[in-house]
Amino acid sequence: MDNRITLRGELEKAIAETGCTLSQLEEKGGPQVGNLSACLRGKSLRPITMKQLDMLTELLGLPEGYYYEYYLAECFYQNRVAKPRMESFLFRCAELGKTELIKKAINLLADQSKYTELLFSVAENLYLSGNIKESVPFYEEVIQGEKSNHSERLAISHYRVFRASIGSDADENFKAVIRFGGFRKKLSEGFQLDALLHLANICYTLQLWSTVQQFAEELRVLSDIVYQQEVRKLESQRLSESSVETERHLVVYYGQAYLLKSAVLFKQGRYEEAKACIEGYEDLSWFELLDDLGRQEVDNFSQFAKGNKYCVELLLGNTDILDEFINFLANHPNHIPDALLVIIEAANAYNLNIDHILERFVDTYPSTSQQNIVYAHRHFRFYYQKAIYAFYRQRFAEGLDTILFCLSLSIPAHKYRESILCVKQFNKFDEYASDSQKVKFKDILLKGDI
Repeated sequence: MDNRITLRGELEKAIAETGCTLSQLEEKGGPQVGNLSACLRGKSLRPITMKQLDMLTELLGLPEGYYYEYYLAECFYQNRVAKPRMESFLFRCAELGKTELIKKAINLLADQSKYTELLFSVAENLYLSGNIKESVPFYEEVIQGEKSNHSERLAISHYRVFRASIGSDADENFKAVIRFGGFRKKLSEGFQLDALLHLANICYTLQLWSTVQQFAEELRVLSDIVYQQEVRKLESQRLSESSVETERHLVVYYGQAYLLKSAVLFKQGRYEEAKACIEGYEDLSWFELLDDLGRQEVDNFSQFAKGNKYCVELLLGNTDILDEFINFLANHPNHIPDALLVIIEAANAYNLNIDHILERFVDTYPSTSQQNIVYAHRHFRFYYQKAIYAFYRQRFAEGLDTILFCLSLSIPAHKYRESILCVKQFNKFDEYASDSQKVKFKDILLKGDI
């Protein structure tokens, strides 16, 4: 109760300094500021809401969260947790970075029943409003406090932390996959579909091919099960669209399962098997439940299949299709980044001169600032192959500069395998390196502690 009185005393003092009456402040603040008299001077001291406090703080010309240190008592009105006020308080503290107040509140909540339910609600509100980083400590508290290991709330918390943890650091991404992986099957079907897709994509960047295949197969099976369930609902209830909540259209998960499986086979050099797998997503027009977005996704898969078939043929040694492939890329520029990587790999494998192709398309290649973790992995591989191409054509200065660039990408991301490849290539051609290139090479290694 002391802090409830202290808060009101501080507010009364600040209001008096403005020379305004409560009525004048109520008029300025409108409905959001509410009945100040009942909150500040009423017999029972009606609780102050967060919206009221924030509006009053703004009217008084004070910084956001100025009175938050006194507000916690409002969240324990009449010796009970006032859930709406506590949730609002924690949400706003998270937005403003008031971590000490959050810790204090959580310590007080730890003795309350259903406190993990409240913290989970705050975490979800933060996450879904785009405050991803701020939501993580609340999910971690739920993970620590949840008693049932089979709780979906626990599984969702692990999933959200997994998604928030993914970045450019390969080591941290691997740890995130290991920590979350065992909880994926405790999620609802919609969450499972999203989780499997993200797990497979991250493992693809880590080159964990067997694990990608495992997640892709789980994704194929689950997406097919969900699809059959939804079709039956359509037939019996005449639904017009999928009732399963997912980030993407249902057809995406089905198609991506085959795309991922074919991509792994492609990376393993199993090109004929990859061609067969491409057929799994080449034509998905039979898929029911398609709205405009779904039909667009089906068209996207069809274009991916066509581009990927060109890639397979090229790496099988059918270089006669290169001009046809280039014409395809000219009409489908979104395929250029993936295609350029394959073209340069084929050039290195079959001694092709593709200078004219690189000159035509290299400016359309995305910069690192535009990359997510999946594309960053491709970005490295493209420039590594570009360096090899330069070495084959005896353009040693260009090749060494490109290898140094690759090394500057791989070391901060803790991609040790890639870093070692770069070091070997530089050492192989170091007799052609300039003094400045040698200095830069040593500097990069020293900064990376290699």
